[in-house]
Amino acid sequence: MDFQLLNKLCFAICIVCIVVGTVLSMSMIWVTYPSEFLTKFWSTNGVLFLAAVLALIVSKIFGGRSKGVA
Repeated sequence: MDFQLLNKLCFAICIVCIVVGTVLSMSMIWVTYPSEFLTKFWSTNGVLFLAAVLALIVSKIFGGRSKGVA
């Protein structure tokens, strides 16, 4: 498996989650939303961000080990 590609993908997902979370937070501050959708979307964004961060950590650990074995 190409760990560099995985790292770039996870990093891109993290950046997108940060941007979306920032925009959503600013929107929720300034506009009152009566829907439950935004709360679920915010939670989904957080879970996706956490999954990408954990994948980055695992990729860094196993990527570092596999370079020494080559």
